[in-house]
Amino acid sequence: MRDQTGAQSSAALDVVLLVSRARGLARAGELDSALRLLRQAEGTDLGGHRDVLDLRARVHAQRGETAEAAQCWQRVLAGHPQDAEARAGLARLGRTGPVAALGRHRARTALVAAACVVTAVVAGVVTTLDGPGTARADTDRAAGRQSPGGQDKPGGRNPGDGATGASGAEGAGQDKDPAAARRSAALAHDLRAPGLRVTVRGDAVEVVFAQGLFSEGAQLTPAGARQLALLGERLGGRHLAVTVHGHAATVPGAPRSGGSVIALWRALVAARELGAASGEPLTAFTTDSADQRDAPHPDPARNRTVTLVISPE
Repeated sequence: MRDQTGAQSSAALDVVLLVSRARGLARAGELDSALRLLRQAEGTDLGGHRDVLDLRARVHAQRGETAEAAQCWQRVLAGHPQDAEARAGLARLGRTGPVAALGRHRARTALVAAACVVTAVVAGVVTTLDGPGTARADTDRAAGRQSPGGQDKPGGRNPGDGATGASGAEGAGQDKDPAAARRSAALAHDLRAPGLRVTVRGDAVEVVFAQGLFSEGAQLTPAGARQLALLGERLGGRHLAVTVHGHAATVPGAPRSGGSVIALWRALVAARELGAASGEPLTAFTTDSADQRDAPHPDPARNRTVTLVISPE
């Protein structure tokens, strides 16, 4: 039994190392080398791993090889029929319409964000490499400044349940720059949409999503992906500084403060989606794990989400 456990751990580490190396090459623009490295694992258990196939699909998509990308994602679905990333990838390959930017840019930005995610994986969440069923327990161990919510910070903000496109001027009186206040108010007006609570806070705008964006772990729901894509399109072409705070649902025995890896991962995924839809580089986004006491909702399930703080520059 001990030998079997050791073999599984070794295999998981092999996946982490392969994906990390390939993502590093892709991030540096060496797509041919990244694809060659991933193909070398073909015919082995490593080559059929969900994360290896998913990365191959993204590299193919970045190279414009849609048939090959589709084949890799179909292989992912053969082993993980409910894999939201593979389903979304296949759907995006031929997508047109208001969220077309998501399909055009996501393969490129996903490679950059994923390199950050690998750091979190190596830090102690290797199990998340096994597919969408891995992090589903939301066992949010402290690593950063995260926020598995369900618990309102005493004296802190609580956007409440009625998050439907409202904008306020809370905190505007503290803004010493009238021009900045006007820019924030104009931005809040432009971002208002059903399912969002948009609030002006000084010279920045806070965006809270009415419903959770993630079903489990860092897997976006279809509705969550659409909301991020549509919001990202509204952010495109503007000079903005965007901070993405990840949150997570509280589960029994989980830390009540200090943040979590799951929340940080969600912030990275959301930044990737926003960057892909807006056409903005990932350097335009700052990500972190919010503290559990800063959860945006009293309902734990709705705290599988992110909140944004956006400042016009």
